[in-house]
Amino acid sequence: MCKTQASNSVRKLVTVPTRFGRPYPPSDLLPSLLAEAGRLRAFTPPFRFTSFFSPEDTLLCVCASEAALSHARLPGSEMQAGREPTRIAELTSGSGLVGLQLLRVERNSTLLGLDIDEQAADVASENAEVLGLSGRATFAQADLWSDDTAELLAGARPHLLVCNPPYVPEPSTGDLAREAGSGADGTAHLMKTLELAGRTRPRALALSWCSLSDPALVVDEAERTGYRLNSLFVAVIADGEYSGSVREYLRTLPHAYTNDQPSTMKAVAPDGSAVFAYLLMAGEFSRGKPARGAVGMSKKVVERMCADFSRRGINALLTPSAPFPVRASLLDRWDELRLRAFLHGQSEKMAEAVT
Repeated sequence: MCKTQASNSVRKLVTVPTRFGRPYPPSDLLPSLLAEAGRLRAFTPPFRFTSFFSPEDTLLCVCASEAALSHARLPGSEMQAGREPTRIAELTSGSGLVGLQLLRVERNSTLLGLDIDEQAADVASENAEVLGLSGRATFAQADLWSDDTAELLAGARPHLLVCNPPYVPEPSTGDLAREAGSGADGTAHLMKTLELAGRTRPRALALSWCSLSDPALVVDEAERTGYRLNSLFVAVIADGEYSGSVREYLRTLPHAYTNDQPSTMKAVAPDGSAVFAYLLMAGEFSRGKPARGAVGMSKKVVERMCADFSRRGINALLTPSAPFPVRASLLDRWDELRLRAFLHGQSEKMAEAVT
């Protein structure tokens, strides 16, 4: 190769794009979850996040939590009389984002946020002050399984209980970080949350989970505790840092649903950066029994939806059949990057695109 050819080769190797644009077209099968990111417009710097933060399931939980407010609110006559605010409690609250967004939406409300992370309460309290919400928000460090959490919830008497917990199934041979793993089937935090809900009896619940963590069990346990599923939010995403690390373990679980068909992977990660896709899920529940003849129906619907996704991929979500509203979306690698960049204040153009 002559010097000129070598020089041209080097120039081609170091050339970088001059425009910051999408490197591949988006899938047209489902709307992007990024369309909901405007709900998070208040949570850019100086808002701070804790060491473990997953914006996609946080955003989905925000959607479900806002929907749950309609069931959590006091009767109109009591609200008009100004007798008491809507009381909200958030478990595994982290930076406080979900609860603080609810305070922004529900002006007549208060928040108690609890998290095991010793730094989370300080970070969330600072965030509340930044947003001008410190007068209505209280954050504390508390282990979900401790007596402290039970006592704090009993004292708070929440009308709405929110939990966006870790959800990755945790092999006994190699524990994940406490911020990532959630027991052998991924439901440990949610089962404890529902146990606490059975004691405190809030009017409504907003919970998030995924198709890796026995999704039908979550709905079934909520119904057994006395809460019916009113609406479900679902997002297809590619495997991440923790879910990918337990891929082989997931294969051994009877109720972990993934899909790696070429059409699915092309939609969520056309750059080849993932080996499987799964479903994020968030539901809003209200206190009460299902209609006659509908007992156990929500469990069956969620299980069928996940099993169909495992067999058919994204096509299974195009026209979901359910007795409650299902809002399905997709978050591909590029929109995942855009969401993170937006929240961390890295791009004004991205901020404009999602607000």
